[in-house]
Amino acid sequence: MLDGIRVLDLSRVIAGPYCATLMADLGADVVKVERPGRGDDLRAWRGTGMSATFAAINRNKRGIAVDLQQPEGSKLVFELARRADVVVENFLPGVADKLGLGYIAVSGVNPAVVYVSVTGFGQTGPHARRAGYNTIAQGMSGIMALTGMPGHPPTKVGGSVADLAAAFLAFGVASAALAHRLRTGQGQQLDVSLLASTLALLPDPVAHYFDSGKRPPRVGNRNPYLTPAEAFRTKDGWVQVVIMNPDQYARFGRALGDETLVTDPKFATNDSRIANHDELRARVERALARDTTAAWVARFEAAQVAAGPIYEFDEVFEDPQVKHLGLVAALEQPGYGPARMLSFPVGASATPGTIRRPAPLLGEHTAEVLGELGLPRGEVDRLAAAGVVALA
Repeated sequence: MLDGIRVLDLSRVIAGPYCATLMADLGADVVKVERPGRGDDLRAWRGTGMSATFAAINRNKRGIAVDLQQPEGSKLVFELARRADVVVENFLPGVADKLGLGYIAVSGVNPAVVYVSVTGFGQTGPHARRAGYNTIAQGMSGIMALTGMPGHPPTKVGGSVADLAAAFLAFGVASAALAHRLRTGQGQQLDVSLLASTLALLPDPVAHYFDSGKRPPRVGNRNPYLTPAEAFRTKDGWVQVVIMNPDQYARFGRALGDETLVTDPKFATNDSRIANHDELRARVERALARDTTAAWVARFEAAQVAAGPIYEFDEVFEDPQVKHLGLVAALEQPGYGPARMLSFPVGASATPGTIRRPAPLLGEHTAEVLGELGLPRGEVDRLAAAGVVALA
């Protein structure tokens, strides 16, 4: 668990904040810093100062509102950084330095700090000063070039996969850096980018490209190097099947009730099946049209063939395994009402993730956190009157 670890979250939107949220789920005390009056851009997605997305991305945090453009404000946050174990920020390179909150300044007074910088393109290089968002990173990483139907334009992957790739990598390397600090007492800066994180999702297509030297085609819902490994239409929907070896393929053919799929030389090997893919697919779908997706999934499971239904999004949360794993959490979110969101995604026998508090209202914990710095309430009220901080 990360009980006792203090995290200062200076980041906005998804990648940086979700990294800090994962740490909070494991017990860290995370203080999120936002702009007075406006806050994180995710708040405005509902227009009320609290959206479902903000709630999901910022649960388990305390929130303060401080104007970093004012010297008194940046000084307050610097004092929090002096005491922090981890700082997470996603300013464009150089901005944190101008605010007096960059790694050099913070590590000068807190050499053990783990300082996580999340940007679109990294701290240095020709694109470092570009703004970076999910779809921009998807486009530049090549993941969009791989996604889509044959002959169709490049297609973005659903969800904020670039942001979440960066969030999970930042969470992992920050945790490793804390382990390193435990052994050595040494902190460090971590340079996490959406571009590198999204490209890191593609080790197998990259290896195939470097091996062949050929641009990979868009092949829709099939695996270009393995077949059958794709989505097939059934009587009432779709089923995904993945066959990795000859034994699995033999069981697949028998489960379909088509032994000739196994004995026909055109389908004897993975290479021959790829060469005759269109014919193979047509024969498989003729067989699958006889029954429902649920029936075929049960039949394939009994035959030890990897298969699963392809759900519409609302169907995902009715799946009994999703329910069994407890992947959805519910809580009362001030400013929003009853909210459902994804829970911590990993089970752990000794250190489970938990949701202990909802996302903060803008400035909800300003007085509390500044009081922990030793500021009396009268001084906090003065700063609020001057617009340096905001109170909920």
